[in-house]
Amino acid sequence: MALNNQERLVASIQKSGREQFRILLRDFHGVTKTEIRVYERHRDHDWEPTPRHIVVGRDYLLALVQGLLDAAALLKSEAA
Repeated sequence: MALNNQERLVASIQKSGREQFRILLRDFHGVTKTEIRVYERHRDHDWEPTPRHIVVGRDYLLALVQGLLDAAALLKSEAA
């Protein structure tokens, strides 16, 4: 999938052999927001976006990241 001039790829994180998370900066009605979307690889090896995604505005991004770090720490301590 080619990115248009209103979206910028920040990171791709492999989820499985067929899926990946993509973190993008996208324009939503003139406001840049962060989109985290699951992409799926099809038989022709092209990556296509799925309907599974979350859009986060800049005011909530750091709180979301902190929550994810807290969840990771809890999972790590439970596994120990």
